Amino acid sequence: MKKLIALLAVLSLNGCAIYDAYMMTGFDPNEYRIITEIRTDAYNYKQQCNNPLMAESNAILIADKTQLFAFYEEQVPTNSNGVNASKELNKIAQGLRTRYKEGTPVLALFCKLKLESIEHSAETIQHVMGKRPR
Repeated sequence: MKKLIALLAVLSLNGCAIYDAYMMTGFDPNEYRIITEIRTDAYNYKQQCNNPLMAESNAILIADKTQLFAFYEEQVPTNSNGVNASKELNKIAQGLRTRYKEGTPVLALFCKLKLESIEHSAETIQHVMGKRPR
């Protein structure tokens, strides 16, 4: 009887933590790969911001990849934080794409800053995903 009471006490004290651990989205290698690709692309594309044609093409590519990531995240169960993070990341990339589509010249510095923002956000998301239970 004492063991049962002790077990119930432990479960009641840690109930929320146990529930969170059980309900937490597990590690998903596809999800992790997409965010790693976004981070890598942003890192590499920064080097090409001085070339207007490459920079515009890269802006389109990274916007498409962040949209893919956002669509993927929407379908992962119990993943509201992932959905919100992916939408914010996509918003940054779509903003860069929109600037190039407007037809006005885009400064290389603006391109680099946007890509650094994408890279930093992707790194943060990647870090969180990497710590999920496997």
